[in-house]
Amino acid sequence: MNNIGRYYNYLEKHMELILEKWEQILKTVKEEHELMDVTFNTWLKPLSLYNIDGSKLYIMVPSEQQMTLNYISKKYSLPIKVA
Repeated sequence: MNNIGRYYNYLEKHMELILEKWEQILKTVKEEHELMDVTFNTWLKPLSLYNIDGSKLYIMVPSEQQMTLNYISKKYSLPIKVA
């Protein structure tokens, strides 16, 4: 297997692990920051993982929330980074 193949295998394994933990990450943010259900369900629950690049996670924002991307980034990026 060449280096590119190994890299994709590495990414695939790590992505699977992070996807498995994504719900727990969101739950931790909700609990530690005492978010009400309506706040959590509106702003964080719709987010999903898109990709991983080294230590960076790329989070996908649904198209209907694109207008509020700045708000989500400012309000919740640090709690997600910490979780």
